[in-house]
Amino acid sequence: MQGRTPNFNKLPLIVCLLMFFLTCVFHVSVSYFQVRHQKQFSNVLLNKAEHISADISSAINAASQISSRQCNTQTINKLRVILANYEYVHDLGLIRKGKVKCTANWGKLDNTTLLTQQLYNSSSGYDFAAEVAGVFPVKTKYDVTKRDDIIAFTVNKPFKHIDELNKHFAFKIISKNKEYVFHHYETQYQFNSKTFLPTQQVETCSTQFSYCVVTENNRPGILYFPLYISVLTICLLGLISFLIAYSVSSYFDMQNSMEFRLRSAIKSAQLYLEYQPIIDVKTNKIIGVESLVRWKDEIHGQVSPELFLGVAEQLSLYPMLAYECATKALQELAPIMKTDHGFSVAINVNAYEIENPEFLDYLHQLCSKYELRNEQVKIEITERIGLPLTLLACFALKAKKYGFKIALDDFGTGVSNLVWLTEINFDVIKIDKVFTQSITDGVKQKMILAIMSLVSELNRTVIFEGVETEDEYNFIESHNEDYQIQGWYFYKSLSLQELQNALVGNDNAQTL
Repeated sequence: MQGRTPNFNKLPLIVCLLMFFLTCVFHVSVSYFQVRHQKQFSNVLLNKAEHISADISSAINAASQISSRQCNTQTINKLRVILANYEYVHDLGLIRKGKVKCTANWGKLDNTTLLTQQLYNSSSGYDFAAEVAGVFPVKTKYDVTKRDDIIAFTVNKPFKHIDELNKHFAFKIISKNKEYVFHHYETQYQFNSKTFLPTQQVETCSTQFSYCVVTENNRPGILYFPLYISVLTICLLGLISFLIAYSVSSYFDMQNSMEFRLRSAIKSAQLYLEYQPIIDVKTNKIIGVESLVRWKDEIHGQVSPELFLGVAEQLSLYPMLAYECATKALQELAPIMKTDHGFSVAINVNAYEIENPEFLDYLHQLCSKYELRNEQVKIEITERIGLPLTLLACFALKAKKYGFKIALDDFGTGVSNLVWLTEINFDVIKIDKVFTQSITDGVKQKMILAIMSLVSELNRTVIFEGVETEDEYNFIESHNEDYQIQGWYFYKSLSLQELQNALVGNDNAQTL
């Protein structure tokens, strides 16, 4: 039998590929949720920044409405009134030639230092500087916003809560032209274009002001987790990959198994019949056939009947196969058998058919359906069945009542054949090929002659199986021309079409 034995040689490669795929899927999935989180955080931070910017802008606009902006008590008081209305403005004042002259909190300032830090000039008319020191006689650093002669001070506290809350990624508020950073927060993975780690950046820009919030994650996906978590995750993905790969491989292995494919072949009627011709020695013509079930599988090749029939019994598929084979044999041979009433077909039976009380009834119904004579059907029984002799005798008796012929197959291979001959009224005795192929052996020839003498005296039809050489044929013909033979000397098992062609040759030869 040609075939392919399923194995798991490719399992490690499949596991590695699947593990790589699952790791990529996991990495991309985590990255996707991180990006969503970054976007949500960016919107929160942008809303906060816009609220602060609106406060500063409104405060400066309100201060710009003061008609006489001189550093006097009246102006300072107005600045204090304005300052009280804005949560994020720490101080509000007037500036002249780079020096702060007065503020709402400090009042009038004399001898203040020059604001030496370079201001960023935006296109909106506002100037900015971050963490400015030395403006007031304290060490505190301020962020400043200036427009014309009005200056607003904020301390770097509005984002303190967000800075402390976020530990996942760095972020900054930067001008749209990327020239000025209003605020930034850095994790241990800082904004660093030279880092070897991949970055995942999200930018959200304001529609009201000329800046954007940029969040950057230097640990996207699986890199975000601590090393031991990442290792455990990869190990888990490896285990999942192995289980999936093993399950898939097992599934395909199961699909390629003989059991699975035989079940599928029987259910889809892929098994077929061939016919071994039975030759009349006197005329050398085909007078009947023995039906043989065959199975050729794409994976396992041409499978031996002994093998797949045993598998069918183990899978409880034999009953379906038995009925289908009997039906197909009579259906296919019906045109031949109706034309030639002497033509017969031999059907092999197993323990199932013998123990099943309905099988003979079914066979009788088939003969009626296809208008065949029951005596044209021979039922072959072999001692290998292993059933009690009484049960076999009852089956044979019932079959003969229906008119079927009973044949003893493989005669000579068992120890009870002689007893069978006394208990069962066989119509046909088939001499096993083990004896047939020993005909030319001088030592065994006497045994063969004794068997031939015995069966001849029983007045039964005798068929020699396995005739393959001319010497074997000549020996049989020389002793009794009434014998019948099967074997490759004349024909191997034939398909229905080949049998029909061979029978046409029979008819032509008879005509000649």
